[in-house]
Amino acid sequence: MRPTAAVSPDTRPAPISYGTPARPVSYDTVCESPVVQEWLLDLPPTGSATSLARVHTRACLTVLDWSGSIHAATKIVDRVVRNAVAHGNPGTGQAAGIRLRLAVTEKRQLLIDVSDSNPSFPGFGEAALGHKERGLWEIHHLGGTLSWFLPQNADSKTVRVMLAPGPVTP
Repeated sequence: MRPTAAVSPDTRPAPISYGTPARPVSYDTVCESPVVQEWLLDLPPTGSATSLARVHTRACLTVLDWSGSIHAATKIVDRVVRNAVAHGNPGTGQAAGIRLRLAVTEKRQLLIDVSDSNPSFPGFGEAALGHKERGLWEIHHLGGTLSWFLPQNADSKTVRVMLAPGPVTP
């Protein structure tokens, strides 16, 4: 774990509302204030990624003294990293790694970014609604705002969850 200076992402996604078509969103306002701290972790594209991500998340958010639900954030990281392991390989025969980014904004919002090497996200809308598996659907019930976007290089995708500070009220 290493803290880094405030860095703005290449692009910021708009929030995905339920029923939205399954395509990436464009640059907009999901992040309302600048990032002041971020932590990065590169994960293997294997089943061990989820446990590494959970431990990393708990430790980072404790050190950052983030005032939101660390339990909810950890569950969300688990769900998004689990999806990246299962669906993040574009089928080229070479599995690329997964990157977890935890960032805290000036307004103490938590941004959870999970990037993988598959630039497509078929069925995002159905998954977010819970019509497929319930992992992405559960993010909403844990207080997260879910979106996804293509970075400028467009050979990968990033799934972003924004969590507000404070208690989670399902």
